[in-house]
Amino acid sequence: MIDVGTDPLDVLAAECDLVSAVARELPEEDYLLPTRCPAWNVKELLAHMDRDVDRINAALEAPAPPVADTDSVSYWRAYDPSVDASAIAGRAKDLAASFGWGSELAAAWDELWRRAVAAAAQEDPARVVVTWGPALTLEDLVKTRVLEITVHGTDLSAALRRPAWATEGGLRITTGILTGLLGEEHPEALGWDDLTLLEKGTGRAQLTEDEGATLGPLAGRFPLLG
Repeated sequence: MIDVGTDPLDVLAAECDLVSAVARELPEEDYLLPTRCPAWNVKELLAHMDRDVDRINAALEAPAPPVADTDSVSYWRAYDPSVDASAIAGRAKDLAASFGWGSELAAAWDELWRRAVAAAAQEDPARVVVTWGPALTLEDLVKTRVLEITVHGTDLSAALRRPAWATEGGLRITTGILTGLLGEEHPEALGWDDLTLLEKGTGRAQLTEDEGATLGPLAGRFPLLG
C-alpha cells in the first residue's frame, strides 16, 4: 500500500492519480459496468468524483466567508442524503452523458484534479472557503475530498473486480473522519483494519451480529456515512 505522508493535499493528489491511472487504461465497455453505488455505472461514478474535486475550484473562486462553521467531520452532518441523493446522482449522470466516451471523461478528470490541487497549493490551508453551504477551512475541505475519492476509489475497484488501491494517507484521513462521526474509537476487539472500517462505516459492508454485539449501543450509529 502506498504511503504519501500526511499532508491532505498530497494525499488527495495521490488518490486522484491512482484513479487516473486506472481510468486512462479502461476499455470503453468497462465504463458501462455497474457499481455498488446503485445510481451509477463506472462512467457516472467517475463523473461524480470529478464533481467532488471540482468543489475545490468552486470554493477558491467564491468570496471567503469570515469564519468557519464546520470542519471535516461535521461537514457530513450538514446535508441529508435521503433528500439530496437524487439530485447528486442526477448531476453526475448529466456530466457523464456530456462526454461521448469514457476515455474523454477520464482525460477531463485528469486535467481537473491536477488543476484543483495546483490551485489549492497556492492558498493558505487555513483560508475559509464555502461551496454549497458549510464554511470550513481549505484544509478541512480537502480532507472531505480525500474521503470522497478514497471511498469511491474502493467503489471503482469493486466494480472492476480489482483489489482496493487506497493509499495509507487516504485511509488514515477517511477513518479519522469516520471515527469523528462515531464519536469515539471503535472497540479493538472488532479487529478491524482501516479498509474494514471504511467498508463498515460507509455501509458498503453490513455489520455482522457479532460485530453489532461488540459495538453495543454504538452499532445504532452505523452506517456512519451514507
